[in-house]
Amino acid sequence: MRIAKLLTAGLLLAAVSSMSYAGGCLQGTFIYYDANGSYAGHRIVGCGADDGTWGTVTTDYSFSQGCSSPI
Repeated sequence: MRIAKLLTAGLLLAAVSSMSYAGGCLQGTFIYYDANGSYAGHRIVGCGADDGTWGTVTTDYSFSQGCSSPI
């Protein structure tokens, strides 16, 4: 029983530390649309060297998980 509690505590600690290491970082692509609903631009975040913004950033957007460019 004591070993099970120690093992559970260790696993919990490992899970919590891995979450804090990731920092809740978002990895994916925001796709921005203009007033007509057409593609206006995109922003890739959390993907290292691929991060960046292309086109126009608007308030109308969608999010896609992953590091792929929509164009």
